[in-house]
Amino acid sequence: MLKNKKSFQIMKKRNSKRVENNSSKKLKLQSNQIILSGKHSVLSALKNKNRKLYYLLVTEESSLFWKEKIKVLNLNLVIKIKTKDELDLMNNYQPHQNSILVTEPLDRISLDEYLYTTKLSTDLPQRIIILDQVTDPQNVGAIIRSAYAFNMDGVALSQSNSPTETTSMAKASSGAIEKIKIIQLSNMSREIKKLQAANFNVYGLAFGGSKNISELHSETGNVAIIAGSEGKGLRRLTKEKVDQLLEIPINKECESLNVANAASIAMFELQKNFIKI
Repeated sequence: MLKNKKSFQIMKKRNSKRVENNSSKKLKLQSNQIILSGKHSVLSALKNKNRKLYYLLVTEESSLFWKEKIKVLNLNLVIKIKTKDELDLMNNYQPHQNSILVTEPLDRISLDEYLYTTKLSTDLPQRIIILDQVTDPQNVGAIIRSAYAFNMDGVALSQSNSPTETTSMAKASSGAIEKIKIIQLSNMSREIKKLQAANFNVYGLAFGGSKNISELHSETGNVAIIAGSEGKGLRRLTKEKVDQLLEIPINKECESLNVANAASIAMFELQKNFIKI
């Protein structure tokens, strides 16, 4: 019994030491820092002049590739060499392709700033997609990717109940998060009124809407489309404030569409008869 107890204490001590060693290898980020991982996400971030970069963590084998890229981009960025096991731990055992970038989240602009700068810089109609409490980072990233693909000018997120920037969001956006304006809305009802006052037609995506989504392609002015949360869709007050609700006709046997799919369909319809000069 005594022998077993002693063995147990030795094992406990070893395990404790292992946990301590692992903890020391974990990345200690400051409050204003996030990580982006994966070759494509990291490279897209390095090309973005608006990114605040801190340092790059890579394996010895991949360091030459990244040194070349940093040289071509004329960046003064510190590279730290880590083992693959260390990168695995730092990235919570998610895929990283031997590269992790420590950076700051991209700045989100206010709607007032967006409206002011676009008024000064262009006469073209403005198109934005608004996410009303969409919480899944991968859905947000996928919508950002589609927004850039379909020539939208910005993606707006509600200040409450929306995700902060993460590596999964950046990966799902496939680099588009670095190329499109991200707007933060403080109060959905008030911001809808601001858009309407700025000559935007504001539409909400909702089952049972009075207008078919296909009619969007005839829009030639400023348009904002609002997509609701994954579970509940648009909130009641949002539905009441928009100019019109749009319905996407689907198979009656199908309950609903994923919010990223619904948003993509709406943005595709909107850009059909709109060619940017």
